[in-house]
Amino acid sequence: MHIHWFPGHMTKAIRMITDEIKNIDGILYVLDARAPLSCINPAFDPVIGLRPRVYVINKFDLIDKNDIKLWKDYFKANNMQVVFADSAHKTDIVQVKNALKSATSNITDRYRAKGVEKTIRVMVIGIPNSGKSTLINSLSSEKKALTGNKPGVTRGKQWISIDDHLDLLDSPGILYPDFKDQEKAVNLALIGSIKDDILDITELALSGIALLQKIAPSKLLTRYNLTTASENPGAILEMIAIQRGYRLKGNTLDIERTAMAFINDFRKGFIGKFVLDHFPE
Repeated sequence: MHIHWFPGHMTKAIRMITDEIKNIDGILYVLDARAPLSCINPAFDPVIGLRPRVYVINKFDLIDKNDIKLWKDYFKANNMQVVFADSAHKTDIVQVKNALKSATSNITDRYRAKGVEKTIRVMVIGIPNSGKSTLINSLSSEKKALTGNKPGVTRGKQWISIDDHLDLLDSPGILYPDFKDQEKAVNLALIGSIKDDILDITELALSGIALLQKIAPSKLLTRYNLTTASENPGAILEMIAIQRGYRLKGNTLDIERTAMAFINDFRKGFIGKFVLDHFPE
């Protein structure tokens, strides 16, 4: 299975970001905690340039506490300002706002020296379904940004005032124009950043099972009451179908339904909490 998804609205979104960047003081870069490196889109770098960035590792409730510390240390070691947040439950949201104001303090201080209280304008970027709009709504006093648990909900630009001195520009989720790294593509598909409609769900589930066999075999065993996780992914998928009783007419196993059930279990955290990306040496 070769994954590629870059619909026309993403091309328009890149143009919109390019047009708006001249008005932007800083960047709020939202990453999914389950695949933080896969979520970093190289297509953004030439557009946003050297503007101060705050990386928000969103949905951190879906990964293990030990992984939180590891990845926090990694980002800080690479001089990347980072905040871990759970925007859906408004956890550590205040830290996001404080980090933004800290990252852009040189700009506000420069204006304050002239007697002006500047409103900082920040662009929120990230891949589809990373939780950008939910994060904005958590920062705001009321729901202003469109949200949805699927990629492609935000299509146009949305300016949202957070307080008297902070405005956020929500932007559409944008993927890589070219998925040269298919491992990252699979990671993004598993966390729901690529539309299921364009994917082979069974192949994606097999890739997900193969990945969990390497990084979390015990959790795979526990979730599906398996006696071994050393079988090939196809055999594991069949075992899950048998355990769940998913069958078609004629008593044949319903592999497609089983594959979708596995992917939903992963996305909801029912299998366990872990990070799909390899931790850099």
